[in-house]
Amino acid sequence: MIFATFLRKAASGLLSLGLACLLAVPVRAETWIRAESDNFSIYSTAPEKTTREYIKKLEVFRNLTNLLLGSSDSGPKVRFEVYLMQNSDDLQRVRPSFSKRVAGVYFNCGEGSSAYGTVSNDGDSVAEEDEGLIVLFHEYSHYIMFQHAKSYYPAWYVEGFADYLATAYPANGKITLGEPSKMRGSTLSADRWIGFDKVLKPSFGFAGDKSNDAWEVESFYAQSWLLAHYMLSDPKRARDLNTYFAEVGKGADPVASFEAATGLKVNQLESTLQRYRQQLSFLTVPVPSYPDSRIKVTKLNSATSSYLLDRSLLTTCMQPDQGRVVLSRLEKAKGGFVDDIDYQFALTRAHLLYGNAQDAEAIVGPVVLKHPESFEANYLMGRVYQKMAQTANEQERNDLIEASQGFFIAAYENNRLSAPNLYYLARSYENRPDFPDANVLNAATGAHVLAPAVKEYAIFAAQVNLAKGNRSEAITLLTPFVGNPHDRKSAERFQKAIDAIKDGKSAKDVMQALKED
Repeated sequence: MIFATFLRKAASGLLSLGLACLLAVPVRAETWIRAESDNFSIYSTAPEKTTREYIKKLEVFRNLTNLLLGSSDSGPKVRFEVYLMQNSDDLQRVRPSFSKRVAGVYFNCGEGSSAYGTVSNDGDSVAEEDEGLIVLFHEYSHYIMFQHAKSYYPAWYVEGFADYLATAYPANGKITLGEPSKMRGSTLSADRWIGFDKVLKPSFGFAGDKSNDAWEVESFYAQSWLLAHYMLSDPKRARDLNTYFAEVGKGADPVASFEAATGLKVNQLESTLQRYRQQLSFLTVPVPSYPDSRIKVTKLNSATSSYLLDRSLLTTCMQPDQGRVVLSRLEKAKGGFVDDIDYQFALTRAHLLYGNAQDAEAIVGPVVLKHPESFEANYLMGRVYQKMAQTANEQERNDLIEASQGFFIAAYENNRLSAPNLYYLARSYENRPDFPDANVLNAATGAHVLAPAVKEYAIFAAQVNLAKGNRSEAITLLTPFVGNPHDRKSAERFQKAIDAIKDGKSAKDVMQALKED
């Protein structure tokens, strides 16, 4: 799943570009640094001072979201990974098809999850409204929403909630919440609002949907932000939202259910929110500053810096054309990285995903023999054998699957918080007659808990729960994806699958509804 943040004007869509266009995006030789805090890892080409400020503000922002959601730090520690670049043009290195108006993106992928953003001004100015920080807060808000999602959230709330939190600004032991966004405020001031009956419709399209022009998309984001601000500013209205979410999640009419739950008339929302906007207020919440001493900064060498971005892109589920370009770049450079284990892992993954498993095995095989304790080596070896099993004869397939399981288990012993490893470990048992047993259920559920926004994990966990007769749990796993505002066709498939579960249909019928996901 991709959550992209659009600034100034809406992006024109993710266009299908050919190989020539992908190759036209140069890879610049920049030196990267890595900043690590308790909950974040930032890889950055920005100055160290700026990077430190960003990671401290992200930690403070995380504390705020925990306060708002009544959450604690008792769960597993998995660092949120961010790639911070110098300007918005650099995002076209992440996806050459992106419009220059895309200011940030968050990927939830079966290979991994990460956010990409850009630095605005010096990263420490309130007056200039730091768009780079706003983008990172917006993307992290999507992550937080999925970490806590137990019910259906409509598209307008997915984006409105992220925008509501995105303008929070931490400084001097406190953080503001609910400040107006200059960008969204500018859109609303232009007085070209779309009807709130359209905003509330789950079928509203986003970038790439020709039925909505760029202005409609901008208005949707701005009005969703203002509506979320209004609903969350009053405790009763916030409680009413939960009633509305429950009803519309069951398939109720979005306009009728909103009016019934909140007592607000949708055709009067524009005038109500126009008045509310004139007296917009925000909160100041005391949140301790994050100590600089808890941040570890490492300057990466020029060799690692040269392939770092390509390595990161391998966990973002690129389209095959872009993936093959990344593979080609890594393959051309391999002569200079014979003893670089991280490069060997990156090249292995590139061949696994966009080349062939035999080439991947030739690279990672010697590495896992030399470093049998390495999580990455064992995980990738398991993936390689799992892929080779797909085209092997029956006896070879059984041997390869058994070997892959051994490597996944060895990887698990070295890192129990890897969602991809748990997912592929669980899947390696699919063809056993006792599938799914308790271990498979635990592994599938564990992958989803660690990365709840990844569709593949949720779908497989739902499949396993259906096989065990846990139909209500399967519905809970699939429900958050019904509100995906960036892929309406996918959202509709999730709704059909949920309807099939409610209608008592078989697990096979449910999975058929989700086939293209």
